[in-house]
Amino acid sequence: MINQIEPVITEEDIESVNSYMKSGGWLTEHTLTKSLEEDIASYLGRKYAIAVPNGTIAIYLALKSKGVGEGNKVAVPNITMVATINAVVWAGAQPILVDVDESLCMSLNKLENIEGLDAVIFVPLNGRSGSGELIEKWCSDENIVLIEDSAHALGSNYEGKKCGSLGDASILSFTPHKIITSGQGGLVLTDDERLYNEMYDYKSFNREKDASDWHKGFGLNFKFTDLQAALLLSQFNRLDKLIESKRELLSLYKNSIGSSKDRLLEFKDYETPWFIDFILTSEESQEVYQDLMTSKDIQIRKGYPPLSKQPMFSDTERTDLSYSEEKAERIIWLPSSLNLSIEEVETIAESLQLT
Repeated sequence: MINQIEPVITEEDIESVNSYMKSGGWLTEHTLTKSLEEDIASYLGRKYAIAVPNGTIAIYLALKSKGVGEGNKVAVPNITMVATINAVVWAGAQPILVDVDESLCMSLNKLENIEGLDAVIFVPLNGRSGSGELIEKWCSDENIVLIEDSAHALGSNYEGKKCGSLGDASILSFTPHKIITSGQGGLVLTDDERLYNEMYDYKSFNREKDASDWHKGFGLNFKFTDLQAALLLSQFNRLDKLIESKRELLSLYKNSIGSSKDRLLEFKDYETPWFIDFILTSEESQEVYQDLMTSKDIQIRKGYPPLSKQPMFSDTERTDLSYSEEKAERIIWLPSSLNLSIEEVETIAESLQLT
């Protein structure tokens, strides 16, 4: 079986976890988690970072700490993982579905026509930067909260800054198919000291101080673990190599697919692919390709269905979503693991009946 994606765990990663396990650490969040937060914040040019159990919690924590909740409207791109919009619903706010542009990221033109917005969640989908920096400026000019859901995009860049550094707060995810992984996990990043302190307090029961059972107010337990941090720090140390390997994989696909390489969605030189996405013609269906590849022991994944087609969001306020609804039906994600060999990529291309 050629998996659509799988984590890359090296001997160094295993040794990092083993060393921690032998160190007498108590597994829960402590000094290694702090090192992870500081290292990634520095890499992204952020002042502060907070590790949490997953990316959904990271978005929720950012929304809550910015005061976004009941009575507030939050713009969400129509093509994104459901966690983006679920965090908005969890916070008690009202999501507004916004169409995407050719980058598959939120359309600035559609966004500008929405009245009464309180917040925007911009998603650099699959590592593409889209109009992220222009949307950041628009939100700043309009005094609208901007949260960047950069779950796909650690290691990718905008034209002027890194993905993971936009807006009032940004988030990362460390699930198994991300460029670095701890199985589960997330990170919230910000440059606002007040926001950082509020998020930290809320995620640790709002204690008056560490190890105290007196509390300043309501809080929950969204702590991370040093065990996860040990694994992530090892992988983060080779992030540049992982970025290079992702870009090399895209080039390998282009060479293997040959004359049909224009059906692979393009990435700018400063962007890093999360998955290798392939566009079907309007006559082709995701199901046909999925059946074809499964019969050859090759996994592919359908692209995200548009949120507007999910039954639970059928009544959600929206812009005209015709572009995203049509485009989403024609996206499949090819095997994108960094463990793939040249021979396996060539097999995948041949199985797509493109060579």
